[in-house]
Amino acid sequence: MGLTDSARVRVDDALVGHLPPVCCMTGARADGFAPIIVPKRLGAAWLLLLAGPIGVAVLASIWPRVRVRYLVRLPMSAPAFERMHLLQVRRLWCSWLGGLGLVATLGLLWVPILAMAVFAVSVLSTIVAVRAHVLLPWTFPSAVAETGGRWIVLRGVHPGFVRAVATRRRPG
Repeated sequence: MGLTDSARVRVDDALVGHLPPVCCMTGARADGFAPIIVPKRLGAAWLLLLAGPIGVAVLASIWPRVRVRYLVRLPMSAPAFERMHLLQVRRLWCSWLGGLGLVATLGLLWVPILAMAVFAVSVLSTIVAVRAHVLLPWTFPSAVAETGGRWIVLRGVHPGFVRAVATRRRPG
């Protein structure tokens, strides 16, 4: 199933979770809400990069004031949320285990058999972390705030969620 649809929702509704009770990823009934951070575009502030090192310094100093982020609540079913959470946990723990295992391998070079075993486990752990990192963006939609700041566009949502949002927006 290709989740290529997009939905346009009001910022106020997304902030408080006042969206249709339809999972944004599966189209099934939502069991709860998942938080997602939505960045707001910087607009003309990026032109400071053209000013060279001074522009970069100015952009770095004003970054916290011009960059607005919203923490919105999107409806999700329990299986979709569990899949997203599982991949996040795998990415975190397996990347740490892989990195620490590679360092531990250097410390165990005097015991070659043990060093090879730790190295093999750390490489396997790193592969699992990379796989989780690649799959993670497909478990929740991408979101961006429009320039006016009143609407959020959710990309990669289920068509059932798009229909539910469109139905809810109609008066009547």
